[in-house]
Amino acid sequence: MEMPKAPFRPAIAGRIAFWLGPIAGALVSVISLRRMNFPAKANRVFVLTLVAAILLSVVLLLTPDGLGRLVGFAAEIAFWLVFPRLQHQQFEDWQAAHPDAQPSNGWLAIGWGFAGLVLFFLVAILVGITLAMFVPSMSR
Repeated sequence: MEMPKAPFRPAIAGRIAFWLGPIAGALVSVISLRRMNFPAKANRVFVLTLVAAILLSVVLLLTPDGLGRLVGFAAEIAFWLVFPRLQHQQFEDWQAAHPDAQPSNGWLAIGWGFAGLVLFFLVAILVGITLAMFVPSMSR
């Protein structure tokens, strides 16, 4: 029987999240968790990240530019730190169970990162449209 694809190292999800946004990091984490046979945790990570991305979009759209940049940078650092921790224990367990297997090359995660970046922009646009409908001062 052929072994399923190996997961990415946990740090890859953090790096992708820092550079390409929270949904990008979540996609890489979800793929790794599914490859390590943790589909329920993968679903929770994605749903919670989607909620966080919506909240972050609201905050960034309602915050003045200068402060918004600081908030955005702080969020990127938080995602960089959180995503590796979400799968660290599962990755260690996977490595212990597969001592001869190598993790997937992190460069292969970049495509998923760009897909996550596009999804984050779509979320931000939808949040912006929704806010403009309910907060009249935003549409001026």
